Amino acid sequence: MSAKKYLRILQGGIILSLLVVLFVFPSLLFPYISSKQLVFNILMELLFALWLVFIWKYPSYRPKFNFLVYSLAAYLLVILISSIFGIDFNLSFWGDVERMLGFFHILHFFLFFIILISVFRQEKDWRLLLNFSLIIATLVALIGLLGEKPHSTIGNTTYVSGYIIFNLFFAAILFFRSRSSWRYIYFLPTLILLLQFKEMRTSGAIIGLAISILVALILIAILHRNKKLKITLFSLVGLAILSLFFIFSQQEASWFQNSFLKNLTSQKATFQTRLLSWQSAAKAFPQQPLLGTGFGNYAVIFDKYFNPVFFNYDKNETYFDRAHNNLIDIASTTGILGLVTYLSIFVFVAFYIISLWRRQGWHIDKTPLGRKNLELVLLTALFIAYFVQNLAVFDSLVTYMGLMMALGFIYFLYENKMEDVLQNEVKNIEKRGETFVLMGVLILALIVINQFNIKPWRTLEGVIAGYTKLVSGEVIDGLDIFQQSLKDGPLDRDGRSSLLNLIISNPIILTSFTEEKAKNEFSYLESLALKNLEHNPQDSLFLLQTAQLYDLGSRVFASDLELKDKYSNLALDYTQKALISSPGRIPIYFVKAQIMSFKGDNAAALEVLEYAQSLNYDYADTSCRLAPLYKEMNRKDDAIDAYYNCIDNGVTSKLGGVNSLIEAAEFLVENEEYERSIVVLEELVKSYDSDPNMWFNLAQLYLLVEDDELKAREAANQAIVLDPSFVSKAEMLFSK
Repeated sequence: MSAKKYLRILQGGIILSLLVVLFVFPSLLFPYISSKQLVFNILMELLFALWLVFIWKYPSYRPKFNFLVYSLAAYLLVILISSIFGIDFNLSFWGDVERMLGFFHILHFFLFFIILISVFRQEKDWRLLLNFSLIIATLVALIGLLGEKPHSTIGNTTYVSGYIIFNLFFAAILFFRSRSSWRYIYFLPTLILLLQFKEMRTSGAIIGLAISILVALILIAILHRNKKLKITLFSLVGLAILSLFFIFSQQEASWFQNSFLKNLTSQKATFQTRLLSWQSAAKAFPQQPLLGTGFGNYAVIFDKYFNPVFFNYDKNETYFDRAHNNLIDIASTTGILGLVTYLSIFVFVAFYIISLWRRQGWHIDKTPLGRKNLELVLLTALFIAYFVQNLAVFDSLVTYMGLMMALGFIYFLYENKMEDVLQNEVKNIEKRGETFVLMGVLILALIVINQFNIKPWRTLEGVIAGYTKLVSGEVIDGLDIFQQSLKDGPLDRDGRSSLLNLIISNPIILTSFTEEKAKNEFSYLESLALKNLEHNPQDSLFLLQTAQLYDLGSRVFASDLELKDKYSNLALDYTQKALISSPGRIPIYFVKAQIMSFKGDNAAALEVLEYAQSLNYDYADTSCRLAPLYKEMNRKDDAIDAYYNCIDNGVTSKLGGVNSLIEAAEFLVENEEYERSIVVLEELVKSYDSDPNMWFNLAQLYLLVEDDELKAREAANQAIVLDPSFVSKAEMLFSK
């Protein structure tokens, strides 16, 4: 096959790979991630096989291994070494489905880069690639702006923002590269991208883009030969900086507090949680400074040093598997070696940009070299925007692809001399056995594709299919699908965890079986939980999940005293292991107390909960657990105080299920705490709205406490709808 054919296939494959950003297959687990990454992997593996034969047959197309390539390879090597010596090799190497950022997947971005710099060697090639990227990005933005989901096909507003930043700068580069009057067409996609960027409201990306624009203006002012423009730009930058200082000096003003600007300050809750996360990383770093905990194993650090103050800012997203700061994440999981090799990439980017400035002259004007220097300013600003926004987030498929393209473009600009080789390489060099070599590498690629992409694909489809069957009531079929799908593949851990979570939150699934069938299915679930723990026995999330599974077993098989005690003791054992891994994570204490209460040891349960409360008195969820326990132990005053704290802090739902809410309402009414009993009843009827007595009691309380006849009649009418016999009671109530 001729060099031209190889080039067109490889170039076409790279260009087509940009389409994966649009892929979202609902049949896959975590479809916004897996749909893209698996297709990208398959395409890169096929292209890499072709590329190997191509550079074997045409050596002149082999990429020159300069500092940029070496730094990327060195970083990749450190990731691999840290994975081997880290805590959880499976997670480091394969990643999980939610992120798909293990070494195996990162390797495919490196393959993307190597192929890119080998076959995109002419300006027209890069113009085509950047234009195609811009078209796809504009389509993504339009889907977000016009569709139901603002995060478009990417699934995360932060990822969307990072993706847009790359393509905004690609649009600017294309605009200044073009001399045609049609270049103003680039204003349209730029406007669309900016509108979508605005809708994402991602603080880190906004700050990164703003800083990059200021830096770009400063560099243009320094390098431009037009003195008037210099003065204008310096004045504009100065005015912008002064304006920013003034605006952010008004942080206490009501207009500032009610605007989005508040989210750009340290007052933002997510900044505070990330700050706590970074403090955890700082505590862990001295213990494993060289290679860290292993690539992707940040959750171990976060859990071990979890600060209970975290719950003051966020009660939902309390598990961080990334530091939400690329530098801290890399330093803590790959150590000093990882951080140094990662930073070396950007050091060499700066080296090559400066070298190009020296080669082209330190000036910006309307000459060809002057325009090229402006292009270097834009590239500098792009890397600054990327780097700054990554101080509050981490990479994803879309930003890795953007980064590889930007690095590849730097490589192209510096190694531009290779265009001469392309012009001369027109003959088809005969290589014996080319067909056999090509067939051989393609077969190897297909084996890898099947083993590490197609099989995981089928697994992820099976997880969704099984999950769907289970939630629709087809329990036996659902469990069968799970058993057929989970075959100890590299990405099975998320599938196992999904099934376990579903069973734990829906115990009726097990109780619907005969006792013998339930025992068999429970043994299977137990094997899944233990299989996940084999990868990392320190994983507090999986330890807690295993404890909850055993706690469920002790309740489902309560009639078998031996089995009940066995599972109950195992539940306590794994809960204690979870607490060792994450002693500051308060909800684990809730599970431990629940297990102890079921064993009949309320005193021990109370001790556990009171200790949990001491970790963070502002976390009212603990009071919701303490209140019914105090009540049961006849500690009336303590129970009232706990109920007050729970209800007054707006977490009434944490009191428990229907029975717990009914008991709480009755207790509060008995103690003439009518206002709070209304709150409990309102919470109760959200999920238990079929009891006319509840609605009628609520109607009575509305009249008694709030003197609100309208709300009382609405509640009474609901009781009548459920039971017409309440008509007479309602008439008597409102006749008083």
